[in-house]
Amino acid sequence: MSSSAAGNIVFVGATARAAAQSARRSGLRVAAIDLFGDRDLRDVCDRWSPLRSDRSLTEQLAGESVDAVVPLGGLESRLQELDALRETHRVFGATAQQIRQLNDPAWLDRAAQVAGLARPPRCTHKPSPASGWLFKRALSTGGLGVFIADSMPADSDPDDWFECQIPGRSFGVNFLASRDRVDWIGVAASLRSRQRPKPFQYEGSIGLPMLPDSLQQRLQRLAEYIVQETQLRGLFGIDVIVDPAQRIWLLEVNPRWTASMELFDHGSTSLLQLHVAACQEEEVAAIETSKTLMGKRVLYADRPIHFVYQRLRDAIPAAIQIADVPTENSEIPQGQPICSLIVLGACPREIARQLAAACRNKRVSVDRR
Repeated sequence: MSSSAAGNIVFVGATARAAAQSARRSGLRVAAIDLFGDRDLRDVCDRWSPLRSDRSLTEQLAGESVDAVVPLGGLESRLQELDALRETHRVFGATAQQIRQLNDPAWLDRAAQVAGLARPPRCTHKPSPASGWLFKRALSTGGLGVFIADSMPADSDPDDWFECQIPGRSFGVNFLASRDRVDWIGVAASLRSRQRPKPFQYEGSIGLPMLPDSLQQRLQRLAEYIVQETQLRGLFGIDVIVDPAQRIWLLEVNPRWTASMELFDHGSTSLLQLHVAACQEEEVAAIETSKTLMGKRVLYADRPIHFVYQRLRDAIPAAIQIADVPTENSEIPQGQPICSLIVLGACPREIARQLAAACRNKRVSVDRR
């Protein structure tokens, strides 16, 4: 299946809306299996079904008309199923072996050293005192497996670890790996989470014009080393912290579509179409840069809510897009995402201001019966 031909692509993961919209924009036929089934996802999909933990991925795709499967975030604990899926389907994404390699802290240490980046100190046993340390679960996603060490869950796995918390600004850097090069897509500043008891879960991103050349060059070198050593193809992201001394600390690598990629998906050829081409070892068009800056923020329910779209729309300025829209009259438990807010702006500071103002209006609108 050529990337320029329409095909039946099924997205599988925790949330599929942004990736599915990217694929549909390029004329691809899409279906999705995810946790939410949001309205705007179903609008671009021929079919949707819920992602289930009691059935394997292969079972959930049985009987579907599928040309290819694109794995998304949220499958990190189902790597054996991803391997099995490759026996019956074409998969455009990282292999289970590549995912394991890119989640191996020791391997990331070596990659960071080659590129001139730092890595946070870590240990396998809880430090004493534990102040300034984090507890991290292996193969987790979206910050859901990161905890303050003193508030860590009672259960743990031998592959989990403790990591020193690094002060600084968090960034997500996005790349596209093809057969002959690694293209820089864009960098986004991560918004600080305010959610308890999950203070590190993903809450949003703001696209930035660029990083200083010295920082960008080291990140490009890291991305090229990752691709050289793993033979990864397609879209991937790198999460880092830049400390006050401008030292870059490598946190993790996400070999898939990331939550901030839609902020840079403005080209005539969508990022998802470029991903499909790269995974098939086709010639990949150059990434089209844009001066358009975008930001998004995920709204979480701070109490159980009954969702009515018009109440939220009336409270949010018209310039702000509401995405990941739940089905009308759905009940959203405390702590779960309500929707995402997406906005254009002249500069990152203005985008942050607009998103913050919209969030202040949100509570009145969604809680009113």
